[in-house]
Amino acid sequence: MIKLLGKLVRDAVFVIVVAGAGAGTALAQDMGTVRVEIAGLQGATGNIYIAVYDSEDNWLGKDTVLRREVAIADALEGELVLSELQLPAGSYAFSVFYDVNNNGELDTNFIGIPKEPVAISNNARPGFGPPKYKDAVFTLGAEPVVQRIEIESI
Repeated sequence: MIKLLGKLVRDAVFVIVVAGAGAGTALAQDMGTVRVEIAGLQGATGNIYIAVYDSEDNWLGKDTVLRREVAIADALEGELVLSELQLPAGSYAFSVFYDVNNNGELDTNFIGIPKEPVAISNNARPGFGPPKYKDAVFTLGAEPVVQRIEIESI
């Protein structure tokens, strides 16, 4: 009886390990790549910051899916600053800012308008108020997505 229980436990552990390995592979297949190409930073030094959002509810807020600091000198290829983001398949939008004064924060004026260069996925532009999530959102699947955006000095 004890030998039988031991064999059942070993078999159960084997099944769990194999099933877990298969689940990991399935999860890896659900990941996608966003290649972010930022134009307009020739001659710039310091860092850019990318913030990725997955819903209108958290758009341009503190709750992000991913935050990335990118050293311009390390990511500059020709006239573009490049970064690749690995994310699960889904819908996303991102914002980018160039940290001119190298303080790690997006500086704004007293009513919240950025005082440093900013850009939004899909090159979405603000109307009255900040850019809308619906204008910035894109879908990421198994195929890589390229987002080439222009960052403009303010």
